[in-house]
Amino acid sequence: MKRVILSVIVLAAMLSIAEAAPFQTLGMLRTPDAYVLPHKAAEILLVGYYRDVARPTYVNPDQNGFVPYGMLGVGILDRVELGFFGGDEVYYMNLKFKLIQETTKIPQVSVGIDNLFSPVNRHRAQDWTPTTALDWNYSDHPDKTDYEYYSPYIVGSKQAVIGGLSWMFNLGFGTNRFTGQVPRSRIFNGTFASVELSPFRDFAIQGEFSGHDFNAGIKYSYKNFGIKIGAQSLEDLTKNNGYEENLRVAFGLSYLFDKYATSKRRPDLRQFAMDQDIDDIEVAVVDEPLVGTPASGDIEVAVIDPEVTLVTPGTTIQTPGAVVQTGAYRELSPEVKELLADLKKLSDERQKAQQALIDLRKWLEELKKPK
Repeated sequence: MKRVILSVIVLAAMLSIAEAAPFQTLGMLRTPDAYVLPHKAAEILLVGYYRDVARPTYVNPDQNGFVPYGMLGVGILDRVELGFFGGDEVYYMNLKFKLIQETTKIPQVSVGIDNLFSPVNRHRAQDWTPTTALDWNYSDHPDKTDYEYYSPYIVGSKQAVIGGLSWMFNLGFGTNRFTGQVPRSRIFNGTFASVELSPFRDFAIQGEFSGHDFNAGIKYSYKNFGIKIGAQSLEDLTKNNGYEENLRVAFGLSYLFDKYATSKRRPDLRQFAMDQDIDDIEVAVVDEPLVGTPASGDIEVAVIDPEVTLVTPGTTIQTPGAVVQTGAYRELSPEVKELLADLKKLSDERQKAQQALIDLRKWLEELKKPK
């Protein structure tokens, strides 16, 4: 309950200080990451988007107001992700292809192209000037720069556990919708970057530079459902030329269909725990029954076989199949603790299998005995 309350507080705070933006990807906010949906999995994202743009002045007032739209992503062969966007008077496809699979040392790398078949069919859309009503053709669309057609990119992503918290870092380079024309944007020339921090399970804070804007967002997940809120152009909050009056608010609800998938969109974070998070910690699964105390020195966590009787130091209490938890264990991240629990379950299942083999051997010996 405390986590839910904290999430609501953060959501309300971001809505009060930032201009939210429509989501362009199913991963981050407006910039892609290198991960793809697993084979036979799909994700749908429905967005309620309210836009009230005061600057630039050429924006058609009819483009303001409530704008619903949606996205659908499909995973193919754990290698390809197809995305479909519809709404806000535009439509397009996104295509992403995984080149390198992430490991403990190597980031995941993917290439892709956004806004395939988008009707905003000119490059450098941000340079367009107003035209007559008969030749509108998206020249005064307030989000035309984000819908610019055929925008290729390459991106690398890496997960890590730092200080007991889960992180994801993304760095990429793209053209067209990833580039800007103001001096600040030309310095980076199409480079985009993003980071995601998960202070606790199912909740994440996202920040990114899209190549021309600084954006932020938060998301909360419950089972296969996800709730997202994005924030665009945070630098506009410091201006006094009218842009600070722009309002873009978007709320997204997603659902992941993964009943038939055999993998995840991202590799399991637990295997990326860094050395400082599990320093001087060792997991020991004991095969032979024994009576004793936790080993002093390097072993901080011991998963003991269910038949083992552990005598707790300073007491006469005997605990079968105990998991020794020291101060170091309590400092572990939730992902590592979950891994230790899985190891304990595995040890239990192994013991059951061994007992079944013993019973089978006894039964066979009984059959061999002469009647």
